[in-house]
Amino acid sequence: MRKFNINEFIWFIILVSFTYYIYQLFDTGRINIYLHPKMFKYVLFSLIIFTLLSIFQIRKIFSQNRTKKIKAGFIIFIIPLFLGFALNPDSLSTQILSNKGVNITNNDLNNGVAVGDELTKLQQSDYYNEEDNSDLEDNEVKEEFINENYFNNKNYDTNSKKFKYTLMESYENLDEMIGQEIELSGFVYREPDSSKNRFVISRLLMICCAADAQVVGLLCEWDDAKGLEDNQWIKITGVFDSTTYYNKYTNEENPMALIKVTNIEHIDPPDSQYIYP
Repeated sequence: MRKFNINEFIWFIILVSFTYYIYQLFDTGRINIYLHPKMFKYVLFSLIIFTLLSIFQIRKIFSQNRTKKIKAGFIIFIIPLFLGFALNPDSLSTQILSNKGVNITNNDLNNGVAVGDELTKLQQSDYYNEEDNSDLEDNEVKEEFINENYFNNKNYDTNSKKFKYTLMESYENLDEMIGQEIELSGFVYREPDSSKNRFVISRLLMICCAADAQVVGLLCEWDDAKGLEDNQWIKITGVFDSTTYYNKYTNEENPMALIKVTNIEHIDPPDSQYIYP
């Protein structure tokens, strides 16, 4: 008669738990908090592997039990499982990301900030390749974005892709944008020593996963900016202008976009708070 093997049973429970946790990430959509969509296929592959391992583990539950002691090594797998189920964030904390390091070149907003250096680098990397057919949808959106002159359309900011392309255009074609009316939605970020009438309209940029997420955005100027709360989601209407910031790498004053805000509306955070390169 085959005997019940407690250690194999515990290992079966762990495998099933990991399988269910990964399935739940997809089912609830919480996987978007942690990973870039391009990484989903790898997580899906792990879900298949855990499912197969769980099935094959069933027959081992009634195998010969060489020891009656429960293996202490199980705790290594139980702890991350517990944390995974216990911690259930709705989104990445923008406060944590801000403390981690916001993408600016000058900590004093009175002199201007550059929040686009990292995104510019990404445009030149493998994550952003205009010739890559796998990014055909992104390229079509960009082409439509430029050709249809969305800067003159107050309703153009319908998703995070449009926010990303606004950043890209502000870095590449600032002169052409000056004087154009713009509408953007994002959260408020400011440095502790920033000018009272300046803030950054921001979003979270995720390259691969939550570990590399950063805050990027555009510098804004508004007379009543001091009344805005940090991390508050707003929709701004304004006009593109320019200012300068000191580039410590070249020891030069470089131009950068500045949105002179004419109206602000408080909004709820959108379903998709992130932009992807």
